[in-house]
Formats: sequence, structure tokens, C-alpha cells
Amino acid sequence: MPNTILILAAGPLQVPAIRAASLMGLRTVAVDANPNAVGMLLADRAYTADIMDANAVADIASQEHISGILTLCTDAPVRTVAAVGTSLGLPVLTPDAAECATDKRRMRLAFAAHNAPSPRFAQVASIGEAFRTAAHIGYPVVLKIARSSGSRGVYRVLDERQLSQFWASGRRYQPAGDLLIEEWLDGLEISVEGVCWRKTVSVIQVTDKSVFPGPFPVESGHTQPSQFLPLRSTEITEAVAAGIQALGLDQCGFHAELKMTQKGPRIVEIGARLGGDRIATHLTPLSTGVDLVRAVVDIALGRSPDLGIRFNRGSAIRYFHVASGRVITEIGSLEEVGGMPGLELLFPESERDGPLRTGFRIPEIRSSLDRYGHVIFSGTTREQASARAEAASRAMLARLRLAGPELVAPSPEESTVLETSSW
Repeated sequence: MPNTILILAAGPLQVPAIRAASLMGLRTVAVDANPNAVGMLLADRAYTADIMDANAVADIASQEHISGILTLCTDAPVRTVAAVGTSLGLPVLTPDAAECATDKRRMRLAFAAHNAPSPRFAQVASIGEAFRTAAHIGYPVVLKIARSSGSRGVYRVLDERQLSQFWASGRRYQPAGDLLIEEWLDGLEISVEGVCWRKTVSVIQVTDKSVFPGPFPVESGHTQPSQFLPLRSTEITEAVAAGIQALGLDQCGFHAELKMTQKGPRIVEIGARLGGDRIATHLTPLSTGVDLVRAVVDIALGRSPDLGIRFNRGSAIRYFHVASGRVITEIGSLEEVGGMPGLELLFPESERDGPLRTGFRIPEIRSSLDRYGHVIFSGTTREQASARAEAASRAMLARLRLAGPELVAPSPEESTVLETSSW
């Protein structure tokens, strides 16, 4: 009988793990609170359960006699993976490391205690404390809730008026407990993709990142390899290794986000899982030939991962962006976009709100869930991949006819949906 691997969450971000494990000859078990999650149909066995409930997941793990447990690109179940895996003696990160990696307050304290390069910060319980802390650090500052991903509950704050506004917004995400005020770091943002395996930190790729304009630092695109390679690879790797050691991460993939400041790399945060936004699942294999998804499956089973870099090419993803509030009234043919050289994926769809269609209202981008489509391109160099992705994104948006926000979206039965066959 093949080994069984338990995969927590079965949404789009987890599908590559289910598919990779199946191709590796493993039996797959998926757990998600949503019985209609796309991965539930792909796994050999699926359970509808709360992925944050370690006892419920442990019961499933025992019933299925699993050989490994993981989550791929999602923060929320990292603590469950650690708790259940530790109880079964499986190769996972420790519960304490999982807590440090998923609570930004503990993460900051760990970085400070181990002198890992990171911004100044303070935990604040009230708006009054927030005003005093922000004034001491100096505007602009960053306001963050303790547990989030996809830029939810993260705000770039310019003054007291905005701090008051965003404090109320942050409290809607996190009604109780301290929030964080952090120093705003000037500099270009990068992420570092890799794995931790038997106390060894393996950096596979470094990604340049861009964000949408405005107070919500949601990522608008990624390009590999970073423009900072190879000249600054040593200091980037050393900064990430210091952060990983501070958190105590091991037996997991990681996705580290940093700012390249005048004083050197500074850690924004480190996740104990692979990077989302298709960074680990698509961009990294296109630019390096390394299959990070298969690597974390191997790690979950106690096997040595194959991390040999096979080539050095370019890859890029760009998210669509037009003025919010407008409504799509017509969608032109995507045939020309689909035929562009280097195209790896054309995804005219919101992962929360479904495909672009007539009547689709363009949302304000406050988190990654508000984005509504993207393209991925490869190239012989980072510059070529980036230029191709940007040109395709412009061409895609040129095929949308938009009306002002005063229009009312038609009912679903009146809407024309872009079918998957269109791309």
C-alpha cells in the first residue's frame, strides 16, 4: 500500500501539493472546512473539517495511518501541522517554531532577541499607545494585526488621521490583543524561497516584488531572479538564515520577505511554508528547474529533497490593475494574449470572486483576495520575462470595456463568463 500524506487546506494554493504527491505515487488525503474546495475532488480521500482544530485533524491522521503531513502555501494550518505531526513523531517543525512563524508579535520578539536584522517595532493595545509609538518611531509606520497573510490587516500609515482610520479597520480583523506598530522600511522588497532540512537552510531563489499604489501594500507582481543577484546574495542569505535560526524553523519550506535598505537587508517576515502568489509553484521551477513542491512533500515523509538548481532563466507574474469601482461591460477575444511567446499561464479570474465576466465590478485592492487575474511568463532572462508579462497584462486589460461605478451589475444569469477554454 502506498504511503499516505495528509494535506491541510484544499483550496487553489494547495492543489499543486495534491497533484505532486499523486504523481509521486502517494495516497493523498485532503482536509478543508469547505466541502467544495477544488482540491477535495483531486485527493484520494477528503474530509470536511476545521484545519485549525488539531484534535479533529489528529483523529483523521490516525484513521488514515498517515506517513506525512503538510500545508503548502498557507499560514493558517502551520500550527496544526506542527501539533499533529509532533504527536505522531513525523518530521515537522516544532509547535513553538510554528507559533513564532504565524504570530507576528512573537516573530518580532524572536528576531530582536537573536539580533536578526528587522525593523523597530512595538506592541500596542490601544489607539493612544499607537499614537505615542508612531510619533516616537516617526511616520510613515506600518500597522499590522498579529495573525494574517496575503497583506490582510497590514497598512502603511502616513499620519495620525490615517492611524485612527486603519486602527478601526485592523480591529475588525483582530478585535482583541495587541497590534503591531513597525518602522516603515524604505527600499525595494524581495522574497527568498527555500527549505529547511535537518538544520540546513537552502536558499533556492530570490524574487523581486512590486506592490500596488496606496496604503495597502498588496503585491502587484514578482520577477525572478532578483536584480540583487549575485552581487548581494551572501548578505541576503545571511539575513534569512539569522531569521530562521531565531524562529527555530526546520523540516519545512520557507518564504522570507525582506526590504533592501541602505543599511542592508531587513526582514519583514518569514513564513514556515512556501510562498504563495504562484512564486514557489510556478516561478521558481521556471527560473531554476527546482520543484519546491516535491521537495516539501519529500521533507514531510522524512526523505532528502532534491534541491539541485538546473538552470538560470527568468520568470515573472503580473496582476491586473485598473481603477476600482468600474464595471466590465464587454470582454474582447483573448486569442492574441494566449499566443504571446513565453506565456505559461493566463488567469483572468479572482480566486475569491470567480472569472472575469460582464457585470464584474473591479474591487479596491486591500488584500491579495481582491486581485482579479494575472499572467505568468518565462524568458531567457529576468528582463525578458518581466517585459513579456507587463506587455501581456496591458494587452489583457485593453480587451476589457469598462463603465463607470454608477452602473449596476446584472444578475448572474445575465452575465457572460469567460470560460476556461478561452485560455
